[in-house]
Amino acid sequence: MRPTIVLLSPPEDHQRIVTRLQQVGVYSKGTLLDRLDRGECSFGVDTSEGVLGEFDEAEVDEVRRRIGDFQAILLEYSGVSCIRDLLTEIIQGVSGLLDTNFGEMVEYEEVLARFRREPLWDWRSAVAE
Repeated sequence: MRPTIVLLSPPEDHQRIVTRLQQVGVYSKGTLLDRLDRGECSFGVDTSEGVLGEFDEAEVDEVRRRIGDFQAILLEYSGVSCIRDLLTEIIQGVSGLLDTNFGEMVEYEEVLARFRREPLWDWRSAVAE
């Protein structure tokens, strides 16, 4: 399985992100995951909320405390440069948290600021440091 991240957003911003995902490349419905092809990059997309079953109660409570009611989008990606470019486009101007699946939940605004400060930021390697 390829690496994944989870986008956690208030309902109105969640819908904006879903719409953007469907418009930034070639988007097709799938049985398990939808597929987004964008240039050389392809992504698996799950907007079904099923990923929330993987969160424990403490994580759900933390997200609710930080952003209120929320919905989730699972994104499967092949490389950090691909997901970085996609995130830069789809989370601009919306609120929420990026769950890196490497122990961090980072506000979207901070994710974008970090990309500007550290263009090669890879949240997967932060665990090893």
